[in-house]
Formats: sequence, structure tokens, C-alpha cells
Amino acid sequence: LRRRRGDKFIFQLPDALHALAATLRAGVNLPKGLEQLATWQPAPLSQEFGLVLAEYQIGRDLADALDNMHQRIGRPELEILNSAINVSRTVGGNLSDTVESLALTLQEKTTVEGKINALTAMGKIQGWVVSFIPLAIGGAMFALDPERMYPLFTEVSGWITLAIVAVMMFMAVLVIRKIVNIDV
Repeated sequence: LRRRRGDKFIFQLPDALHALAATLRAGVNLPKGLEQLATWQPAPLSQEFGLVLAEYQIGRDLADALDNMHQRIGRPELEILNSAINVSRTVGGNLSDTVESLALTLQEKTTVEGKINALTAMGKIQGWVVSFIPLAIGGAMFALDPERMYPLFTEVSGWITLAIVAVMMFMAVLVIRKIVNIDV
């Protein structure tokens, strides 16, 4: 649930950053822009920025409140956002342009991740099929001719064979997972 909530938050983040950049260009300060995000954006983004604002309003520094949000969500995109906001606030510069370019970068990253997920979905299904085919064939053979299958479960050589098959199936699943697990 936590991973799905974080994924949904990151999916909503580029649109929210575009809105934040627009409000900053209109002359609104950063806390007021974050308040508008908390008001107008859907959950979970609005909830998280609402917590940031609540911490800010009780006296916590905005950078600390944003760091707490990063710790709650635990995604590297928020670390980049926090760094951009902190650098822009301390050094100066056009925060709206920084936020806008970050939003565009996050949109591109989301697009690439979506394409990768679509392309690797078939490999994931193949991994499941490879895992279940030996079990299905073994079950069918046991149902058709149980007397020939009993030595597999009652003799030492059968146990060794089952152990080798289990290790090889486990290794196949690990290799397929490694191949289809692409991190952007």
C-alpha cells in the first residue's frame, strides 16, 4: 500500500509542479503556492502537502517540513525537488523556472518508465509460466500414472531429482526477474 501510494504521489507530482510554477510566476510566494497545491490537487499529493503546510504553520522551517515529506514518501524525486527549492531559496534564482524544468524532467521519466513496464510485462508473464509449467506437467503425470511417480517421492534419488528441479526453477525465476527488472 505504501509503494502504491508513493507511486500515485509521484504520478501526480509533475502536474502539481506545473501548477506550482504557474502560481509562482503569478507572483505568489512558495508557502502560498504549496497551500494552493494542498487545496486543489487530488490525494495523496494534497494530503502530503497539507502536512508540509501544517508543519510550516506551527513554526518548523519549510526545508525541514519538505525533508519530512521526503522521508515519509521515500522517493528520489522528492529529494531532487527539495534540493531545487532549497538551493533556489538560499542562492536565489527563478524558482518557477526550476520547478517547471523539474516537472518536465519527471514527466519524461514517467513516460520512459511506462514504456519499460509495457515492454517487460510479457517477460514477467513468461517468468510465471516457466515457474508453473513443471508443476503442471508433474501433476498431470502423477494423475495419469501415479505408480511411476511414487519413486520420485519415496526414494533418495527421487528426492535429489526434486531438489535439483526446485533449485533450477528458483534460479530461472531469479534470472527472469533480473532481466525484466529495469530501473530508470
